Amino acid sequence: MIQNLQTKQVGYQRLMDIFKQEEVEVLFQTATKHSLLAQNEHFFIAEFIHDQAAIHAADGYSRTTGKVGVGWVTSESGVTNAITALGTAQLDSVPLVIFVEHQTHSIDQQLDVDGLTKSITKYNFTPASANELIAMTKAAFKIARGGRPGIVVIDFDQKILQQLYDSDLQILIDISDQQSTKKPVPPYRIKKFSSLIAKAKQPVVIVGGGCVIGNANRALNDFFNKTQIPFVSTLMGLGAINENHPLHLGLLGMHGTFAANRAVHRADLLICLGVRFSDRITGNIKGFSPNSIKIQVDIDPAEINKLIDVEHPIISDVNDVLNQLNGLDLKETNPDWLKLVASWHKKSARFHNSKHNLIDPSAIIRLLNKYANDDAIVSTDVGQHQMWTAHHYSFQKPRYFLTSGGFGTMGYGLPAAIGGAMAKPNQQVICVSGDGSFQMNLQELITAVHYQLNIKIAILKNGYLGMVRQWQQLFYERHYSQVQISSPDFVKLAESYGVKGLAAETIEEAQIIIKEAMAIAGPVLMTFTIEDELNVFPIVPPGGNNTDALQ
Repeated sequence: MIQNLQTKQVGYQRLMDIFKQEEVEVLFQTATKHSLLAQNEHFFIAEFIHDQAAIHAADGYSRTTGKVGVGWVTSESGVTNAITALGTAQLDSVPLVIFVEHQTHSIDQQLDVDGLTKSITKYNFTPASANELIAMTKAAFKIARGGRPGIVVIDFDQKILQQLYDSDLQILIDISDQQSTKKPVPPYRIKKFSSLIAKAKQPVVIVGGGCVIGNANRALNDFFNKTQIPFVSTLMGLGAINENHPLHLGLLGMHGTFAANRAVHRADLLICLGVRFSDRITGNIKGFSPNSIKIQVDIDPAEINKLIDVEHPIISDVNDVLNQLNGLDLKETNPDWLKLVASWHKKSARFHNSKHNLIDPSAIIRLLNKYANDDAIVSTDVGQHQMWTAHHYSFQKPRYFLTSGGFGTMGYGLPAAIGGAMAKPNQQVICVSGDGSFQMNLQELITAVHYQLNIKIAILKNGYLGMVRQWQQLFYERHYSQVQISSPDFVKLAESYGVKGLAAETIEEAQIIIKEAMAIAGPVLMTFTIEDELNVFPIVPPGGNNTDALQ
C-alpha cells in the first residue's frame, strides 16, 4: 500500500493511489472530463470519443498486458453505450474494473445500473461513501483477476470522490464466492492423467483461451516436448504456443483446418485445456470426437459438462496442472499416429483464381506478417477477415492476438488496437478489419492521431458484410438480404482525421503500400480491394459435424 503523510485523503486521490499500485491506465469517454479523476495532471488517463470504444480499449489493454483493464464511464447513456463492450470482455474472460460515475447535479438518474449489467459481469458494487469506494475498489481488482477473470462494475455518485477517506477504517466485504479456484490437484488425479496418456493410441490436445489467460505457454511447450502429442487451437487459444510448432495442426471448428478437425474426430483421448466448447468449436455435439475419452482442465466449474460430457474433469488452473504433470515421466505418443496426422493438410483452402484479378486476401495477411515487426500486436474485427487472419498470420507468442471470440463483436478491432498500443507504446500494432466492421467505431481514428499511436490499419474492402453474405450464398441459395453495403473513400476519410491513407488493388500495389506503412511513424490506414463474393473455407454447414466441412 502506498503510504501518505496525511492521515486522511480526498477519495479521488486515494483512488489514484490504487491505480498507481496496480500500474494501470484509466480509459474513459470524453464526456467524463468533468470528473475530478480526469483533471489530475499527474496520472495518465486516455480519452475516447465513444463509451463502447473506451471499454473495448480497456479490454485490448488487458489482453495485451495480462493486467486488469480500467474503464470509466458516466451513467445513463454511458452505460448503455458500453454494454456491448462489457459483454464482449465478460464472455472472453477479460478482467476489467469499470467505474460508472453518476453526476451529482443530475436530477434524473433513474437507470438501474446493477440490474442492467448484472447478467454480463462477475460482480457489482454500489459504494455510498469514499471509504466504501476505496474498500470496494481494492476488492474489485481481486475479484476481476481471481479464478476465471471477468468484469466488476462499481456504480457510485460523483460527490463521494470529494469526501475524505479515513485510511484507518476497515470495511469487510464478503467475496467468499468469488475466490480463486486455484487449488492444488491431488497427486492421484495427475497420475491418472499420466496413465491415460500412456494408454492412448491417438491422443490430441485442444489449446483454448484459458491457456493464454493462465500464462501456460512455457508449461505447454514442456508438455509437448515430453509427449509429442499433436495439438489444435481454438480462436482464443491462438498464440498460446507458437503456431509454427511441428505438432500444431491448426485451427479447430467451423472454419478449422482439415487436419485439426479430422484429428479431433479420430482421437481416442482428447485433452481439453481452457476450452468452453462453443458451437463454433464442436459443430454438431453428437458428432464431436465421438470415440474419445475426454479430459477437461478449466478453472471455472460452470464449464465442466456444460455442453460436452467429460469423463475426467479437473477444476484448476491450466498452468498449475501442466506443471504438476510435467514433473512425471510422461510417455511419448505413438509415432504412427504422428505420421498419419502429419500427412493431412494444415492450412485453410487457398485463394481460387479471381475472375476480377483482384488481391488474394490471404496474401495480404501473409504480407502483413512478413513486413510487421516480430513483436507486433494484431487485432481484428469480426467477419471473413478475422478468419483469414487466424489462418494466415503466424502468431508465435501469447497476448499478441486481440479478437472478439464469444460475442463476435463488430467494431472491436480499432479500439482494441488502441488499447494494445497504449499498453505497449514501443510496439507496432496492426488492426485488420473489413469495410463493414470498421465503420462501427471509425471515430476513434482521432484518438489514434491524438496519441500518435503506431497502429497500421488494414481494411479488406469487398462491399459486403462478407461472412453473412457467404452464409446466404452457401446455405440460403443466394437469397441476399441486407448484406451489400456502401462505404466512404477510406483514404480521404483517414486523411481528414490526420492519418496517412494508402490504397491497393493489385498484389504488387499491396506489397508496396504495406512496406511503406510499416516505415511510417504513427497511424496509417490501408485499403485493399478484394473480390466481392469470395468465401472463407473451410466452413462447416449449420448442424453439421466438423468432418463435413466444405473445403
